[in-house]
Amino acid sequence: MKTPIKLPDREFKALSSIKKLFPEGSYIHSFLLYNAGLEIPLSADGRYVIAHTNRYSIYEFWTCLNLNAEQVQRVVQHFDNIQDKNIFHLLQENLPTYPDPYLRAGMFFLLNKYSKSGYVSRGEFEPDSHNPLALANLRRVSFDNFMVMYNKEQDLVENMKNIKNRCDYVFVPVGDFSLNYLKNKEEGFNSLAYDQTFVDTKALKEFITQTDKKTAYLYHYNKSVDKFFDGQEKYLIDQWGRPTNDKSRAKEIIVANF
Repeated sequence: MKTPIKLPDREFKALSSIKKLFPEGSYIHSFLLYNAGLEIPLSADGRYVIAHTNRYSIYEFWTCLNLNAEQVQRVVQHFDNIQDKNIFHLLQENLPTYPDPYLRAGMFFLLNKYSKSGYVSRGEFEPDSHNPLALANLRRVSFDNFMVMYNKEQDLVENMKNIKNRCDYVFVPVGDFSLNYLKNKEEGFNSLAYDQTFVDTKALKEFITQTDKKTAYLYHYNKSVDKFFDGQEKYLIDQWGRPTNDKSRAKEIIVANF
């Protein structure tokens, strides 16, 4: 089962290795939800995934899709075929102000598809990026083992600390590694965008070293992330999604405390 939306900088090949870490029947609290590229297949394959986000636009998209995917699809079909980049950027700017949640959810889908970066609030207009198969996938997402949770607390790590329900594993598919993730980007659009979460990498390191919860982070590999999380268990993944011990072949890295 595939996600209906894209996010190039959060695409991973490590699914099979993640499944080995999180056995069937386990309850996984996943953070930084956006495209659910890993959360959906994990939930479809016998895991219970509680996907957290502190961005309401993301929560709303997945919730509307769960409650009435047909209505989201109707909105998409009505407003599809965006051709003017000025209209596209205007929609990016104004999305949170639209009055109807299903309208916002449908536009979230379209902006994601026409954004080169995949981010709804930013990214250059890419008119040829719309994939008609993604529209069909809107109605194929199963929420049987996939729950979306909105965290009002803006601090990512505080939300990780405050998990109340059963939690066998904490999982954070971060993507690119940076000690100031999004901080420099934040300056580019005055305040953190409505669909992006600030990640304090130092706080993530403190959490994984001090928590009693089994925790795993997923990054695109580079030497800096390997060095920064020195002392933690690490699993390297190559470009085809296979485990490797050769750092020169590593494309992704799972950092874990178990």
